Amino acid sequence: MQSFSDIIAAFGGVVPFRDALGLPDVNARQMKQRDSIPAGYWPRTVEAALERGIKGVTLEALADLAAAKLDETNRAKLEAAQ
Repeated sequence: MQSFSDIIAAFGGVVPFRDALGLPDVNARQMKQRDSIPAGYWPRTVEAALERGIKGVTLEALADLAAAKLDETNRAKLEAAQ
């Protein structure tokens, strides 16, 4: 999976993701819109993915996605500053 949105899609979309994690609807939709799952939700996300047989959703995979997103954000800030 290449993004947090891909992970949400692997659950079947925002509503199944929301239900799997027991989230308020607005939180799940914001995660999809921002292409971000906050680290506090990672353990629940991994557990829910395992329960549903969704492969590739691990703490390491989530951390890698977050690091890549941070690198992308920092790169954009550096380019804007030049």
